[in-house]
Amino acid sequence: MLVLPIGDVNPREREPIVNYALIAVNVAAFLLFGLRPDYQQFVLEHGLIPRRPEAMDYLTSMFLHADIFHLGGNMLFLWICGDNVEDRLGSVGYLVFYLAAGLVADQAHIWSTDLHTRASLIPTIGASGAISGVLGAYLVLFPHSQIKIFYFFWIYGAGVSYVRSLWAIGFWFVEQLLYGAMAGGSNVAYWAHIGGFVEGAAVAVALIGLGAIEKPLPRRAPEPYRRRHDYDTWERW
Repeated sequence: MLVLPIGDVNPREREPIVNYALIAVNVAAFLLFGLRPDYQQFVLEHGLIPRRPEAMDYLTSMFLHADIFHLGGNMLFLWICGDNVEDRLGSVGYLVFYLAAGLVADQAHIWSTDLHTRASLIPTIGASGAISGVLGAYLVLFPHSQIKIFYFFWIYGAGVSYVRSLWAIGFWFVEQLLYGAMAGGSNVAYWAHIGGFVEGAAVAVALIGLGAIEKPLPRRAPEPYRRRHDYDTWERW
């Protein structure tokens, strides 16, 4: 069984230059450092080690990834959701928001490792904490947008379906809570995901409350057919 988000149906008004730049920097960092034969030592020096965190490691760890699959999964989520969040926050605001979400996620992970001594010595790398913040904001700002899902089942075959972001991202967050509660010494920083997500959602709620950004559009009446943005065809959702 395979279920994979591959896009969304959520138009934007401007080019997400910061989101593109973040993806480019992450990819460039992997190509420059991730393929080095001494990459493990590089991670030990520049990843975030919870027992002895250093200021620069909070930042550098956000742009390092374990392998191509780690990088690809994170960049896929950032590409799907980051453009619309940047559209609402503006380019400068989005960059500040992204980095802040990453810092909060790092700190949440450090706090969680207080319960697991072994994990506190393992360097943490990856953009998923910051991207979790983007997902939290996306859920608050666009709860009714459609996430495009590719699925493959051995019996039923493959296809594409559309799921409201409220359910798709909400289900992902519940998964993180369950895994975080059971993970123990797992090498996945689930509490970084949780911390980043909560920070992103809270910031979006606060900005809406202050009137700095618009409230989410109300849910439209369901329609059996909607026009796709990328093809001149009609497709049932």
